[in-house]
Amino acid sequence: MSVASGPAGMAPTAFAGAEPSSSAADPKEPPTTGTGGVLLRNLEVRGGTWGLEVTGSTRVTVEKVGFSGQRRGAVRITAGRFEAVDARFEASVSETVGVLLEAPEGAPSPAPPRSTWLRGTSFTGPFRRAVRLRGAESQALLEDLRFVGPVTAVGMDGGHTEVRRAGAEGGRGAAFSVVEGSLVLRDVRVLGHELAVSAMRAQRLEVRGLLSVGAERAGLGVVASRGVLLEDVVVRGSGSHGALQLTTSDVDVRRLHVEGAAEYGVVAVGGRLRLRDGTMVGVRSADGVTGDGLHLRQVRADVEGVVIRETTGACVLAAQNARVLLRDAELERCGQAALLVDTLATLDATGVEARDSGETVLAAMGEGDLRVDALHARGSRQGFIWAECTGATRVRLGRIRAEDRRGEEAACVERIAEPRTAPR
Repeated sequence: MSVASGPAGMAPTAFAGAEPSSSAADPKEPPTTGTGGVLLRNLEVRGGTWGLEVTGSTRVTVEKVGFSGQRRGAVRITAGRFEAVDARFEASVSETVGVLLEAPEGAPSPAPPRSTWLRGTSFTGPFRRAVRLRGAESQALLEDLRFVGPVTAVGMDGGHTEVRRAGAEGGRGAAFSVVEGSLVLRDVRVLGHELAVSAMRAQRLEVRGLLSVGAERAGLGVVASRGVLLEDVVVRGSGSHGALQLTTSDVDVRRLHVEGAAEYGVVAVGGRLRLRDGTMVGVRSADGVTGDGLHLRQVRADVEGVVIRETTGACVLAAQNARVLLRDAELERCGQAALLVDTLATLDATGVEARDSGETVLAAMGEGDLRVDALHARGSRQGFIWAECTGATRVRLGRIRAEDRRGEEAACVERIAEPRTAPR
């Protein structure tokens, strides 16, 4: 490989002829750059500890370049910028990284900025992380990428990444993972993986257009994160932790579609949840204990415009001091109850249609407070209400239309006076 200076005003160009060739003979000396810009085209970079290292205030661009056989990773960026168009990254051994952005050892604080832009690029093989960012100064823009085989497609410890149009499959870990950073996903598909998206203490998580199929644990797992927006998310066939697993986070969800989830559709524990326009169909349970559409504990939840069908458990469960507002809900073939409140939780539901409940339409226990208005209920095997009237457990009924009114006679069930029509 040789490096030649281009005409005045143009960056130097590294080239290796018309046909691809292998990298420099000494694998311990990967191609590096000086302080200018370098363009690499039509190359095969094979072997070495690192295939390419970018340092200083350098900008390196590669086009139709392949990286394979590196022992630690293909590209390492400690400062400057790395760009790749129509590139290929292949791993033959595990615990390697495709593109790594991190500060050099002994770097001052704050460390020099470093960034990457990848477009039309593929990562194949058992990379531990295909793209990894470390530190707040790391930034990445990834467009039209394909990941086949990496444990994690994108792993972040700080920094900012935006992914536009990408697919990941064949991995064992979270496909897209962020810890204490900012991650934006647009039009992403994930097949398999432990989770499609994992966020912990994220400063920002924005997902607009995600399809997750066959996640081993959950479609998305969010812990102790703020600024979370999930929009146009589809989760099919998620595993034991539900389609969405939300813990002590502030989350907005819009236009969610869940099919065939195990144990939970959406489980939220602590924090705040705002859900608009969601559909959950076929939430099953291996042991018959869970299988809830919405499983809400210790959370402040505002839910509107949901359709929940065919659950093993309750369609909506509020427990452990949760405070839940539910409006405009269609609940059908709920295995246990359409609405269930337990352990000091409050559930205020308005505009609910419940059909063919497996046991009862409404259930209350453990000093829970259930208030229902504008409810239309049809078909329930064991009556309208089941209430364990101990302590402060209450069921308050407003405007109700129900074919079966069994259970209304319980001591903790009361009717709310309907507002009178103003005289004309």
